[in-house]
Amino acid sequence: MWQAILNALYSVREAVNGIDSLLLQALVRVALVFAGTWVSYVFVKFVYKLLRRWLLRGGRLAGVWSIVLNSKLIPRALQVVPLIVMGVLTGTLFPEDRPLRTGLLVLNKAYFYFICANVFASVLNVTYMVGNWRRGVSASPQKGIFQVLKLLGYLFAAVAVVATLSGRDPTYILSGMTALSAVLMLVFKDSILGLTAGVTLSGNGMIHIGDWIVVPGANADGEVIDIALTTVRVRNWDNTITTIPAYDLISKPFTNWRGMSESGGRRIKRAILIDVDSIRFADEEMAKRWSEIDLLRDYLAERIREVRAYNAEHPSSKVSVANARKLTNIGTFRAYCVAYLRANAKIHQKMTLIVRQMAPTDRGLPLEIYCFTNDTAWERYEAIQSDIFDHLLAIMPEFGLSCFQVTSATAMRQGIAALPAAPKEA
Repeated sequence: MWQAILNALYSVREAVNGIDSLLLQALVRVALVFAGTWVSYVFVKFVYKLLRRWLLRGGRLAGVWSIVLNSKLIPRALQVVPLIVMGVLTGTLFPEDRPLRTGLLVLNKAYFYFICANVFASVLNVTYMVGNWRRGVSASPQKGIFQVLKLLGYLFAAVAVVATLSGRDPTYILSGMTALSAVLMLVFKDSILGLTAGVTLSGNGMIHIGDWIVVPGANADGEVIDIALTTVRVRNWDNTITTIPAYDLISKPFTNWRGMSESGGRRIKRAILIDVDSIRFADEEMAKRWSEIDLLRDYLAERIREVRAYNAEHPSSKVSVANARKLTNIGTFRAYCVAYLRANAKIHQKMTLIVRQMAPTDRGLPLEIYCFTNDTAWERYEAIQSDIFDHLLAIMPEFGLSCFQVTSATAMRQGIAALPAAPKEA
């Protein structure tokens, strides 16, 4: 078949050579070349549409094929067919000694390099999307690496096109670019730094799509939605979007909360300010009332046994309270907090759990709750934390404790108004 086509083209060339006018010969040859190229282009598009329609029918388009057909890989690759047709027609219809033939073949070759770069970029896009699809994520931190590869592909294509159009060897073009490298590095310093940072971020997995990061210098506090070659975009929790140069994430500190999400535990670190005036020793009635609390029954039994044994061994404990061991309401409440957290199914029991007293301040004695929830989702975490402190604040009066609270101006005025009026002088 191919031989028959070539024989037909040779026959057409001989017929065109029979035209007396050289200009008319050139016009006819150019018209035939472009007509054949256009026909092949239309044919290729028609075949692609038929293929796509067939695959879309009946739900055949799924998985990898869905990604391939929705990308520009196949249309870009099929552009090679018209180029081949154009090259064959030009080489067959034009005599070898005609400058027009050389010019068309040079343009054909240059455009071929451009198509190769586009196909290479599409292959990288498909590879990137297929990898994300298999991992079940919407994007991955390797985006910057793929962008670098696409940039290199277009750079080599540009060198090949310039070398083809100028008739020079590609190594000559590269050597000329090497001489300009110092100037290029000075002019595009920020772009080069961003490129290097983007590759570092992607290669080391410092940030991923979906990570919660905090960048104080950029006022960014939210979820990473895009990692490009030189920039990182963050959707803040107020739904604004902050674009951060990739180099800033290398040169300046930032916080990534991914480790918290992957650990399965989110920290609660909050203190209850206890009024120091409400702290006291526990009497027998208080100890008896506390013993009825299930979470404290075993603890109090052990502690009361220790206290009684110590006081029995030290007769001086009956002389002064300073010589005796006694339970305190703050210590018992602290033990209750620990027992309550240990019994809470929403607290991660394999992570640090501490209830500790901090240094007293002018606002009371801070009793800090330090533990981790077993749910890292923001809304549920806040609900768990609120439930814990709702209960602890409400149960404090059972231990004779009260929270410290600064008196407001309104409360002070109400207190002054409640005082009895001073007697009038006679």
